[in-house]
Amino acid sequence: MTVPVRAAPPGTGADAPAAVAALPGLPGLPLADRCAGPLPRFLLAPGVLLLAGVQPGRRVALAEHVGRWDGLPPAALDQLVTAAEAVDLVGGGGAAFPTGRKLASLAGRPVSHVVVNAAEGERASGKDGVLLAHVPHLVLDGAVAAARALGAPRVVVRISADRPDLAASLPLALAERTDGLPVVVSVGPAGFVAGEASAVVSAIAGGSGLPAELGRPPRLPGRRVGRRPHVLVSNVETFARLALAVRGAPTRSALASVSGAVHRAGVLELPEAATLADLADLAGGILGSPRVLITGGWHGRWVAWPDAAQAPLTRDGLAAIGGRWGAGAFVWVPGDVEPVQALVAVAEELAAGTARQCGPCWRGLPEVARTLAGLASGVVARDALDGLLAEVDGRGICAHPSASVAAIRSGLDLIGAHA
Repeated sequence: MTVPVRAAPPGTGADAPAAVAALPGLPGLPLADRCAGPLPRFLLAPGVLLLAGVQPGRRVALAEHVGRWDGLPPAALDQLVTAAEAVDLVGGGGAAFPTGRKLASLAGRPVSHVVVNAAEGERASGKDGVLLAHVPHLVLDGAVAAARALGAPRVVVRISADRPDLAASLPLALAERTDGLPVVVSVGPAGFVAGEASAVVSAIAGGSGLPAELGRPPRLPGRRVGRRPHVLVSNVETFARLALAVRGAPTRSALASVSGAVHRAGVLELPEAATLADLADLAGGILGSPRVLITGGWHGRWVAWPDAAQAPLTRDGLAAIGGRWGAGAFVWVPGDVEPVQALVAVAEELAAGTARQCGPCWRGLPEVARTLAGLASGVVARDALDGLLAEVDGRGICAHPSASVAAIRSGLDLIGAHA
């Protein structure tokens, strides 16, 4: 049994016409003489594991989900940790932290919430929303298994305010379940850093909704430090794969968001043996002659195209060519756009995503974007930009400034190598 979810608007879904691809741009970002490109928020084709047999635009109901995967088996915390470690499960949100280690770190500690983080603030990424829209019960199984193992009394699914489709479909999925613990949907702002783990926890608890100091684990604010309960936060994909791991099922596949100079922007799931060229082909093929592929989203790494075409869709495969898996977002920069202009657009997006709570982020990133624009116009020397990047790097409260600097340097290095 499948249940309809909101269909893709014309020109963005599985049957996206060539008209959309005539003048592609970066997803959500105006570029040169064209409008912003479409966001990769829709499933383009059935996948190979998490989304196997799932038709785009259809939500899998609980009965079908159980028929395929059976019920959720009980698992104590040590069993859940062992299952995650057996398949080398890592977080799918970008940091790639080992899930088993994260679960084990909470052993014997009070855990008040398990949070399914679907707040995809980066417009180049859409995979988490696609999973929640199509296979919500697989995601919820992973979260419920973690909550039971940790003794957490509730599960929270955090989504962005710009996803009314998820706000409408998730309650329907929750109404089908009888988990014995409350699972609620929380809606928050759609900012770039709003989905950072500690920012999500802060917002859910009624706090500032800003990222905590780098290196501090998510904790509920407003209580004495020694008595603050812990919170487990992982992204949607991580919980979906954890649900397979606890069942002893395979967990490996390549779940990717694709956009830019491709015929169809959206989400695809391929085998890990596939290549970047396979990913592009399944998105309808490349448009024009792009010279640059952004791997891992706006915080990712820039690589030359088509040089990277045969790289495997794995973290190691991308690392071998200087790329980064990150959040699994891949953006082909249109070939008729100067790469430095695309880099300016990305830098401006990163600057706009500042949390406004420390100087390197609030003042430094906008100045980086302005200086980069000056470099692109030929009125600023590269040395001036390098000096500014060095001032911002490693000095932010959260990881956003440093991650932004690393991404911008990657773009500059590629552009310089091919100048």
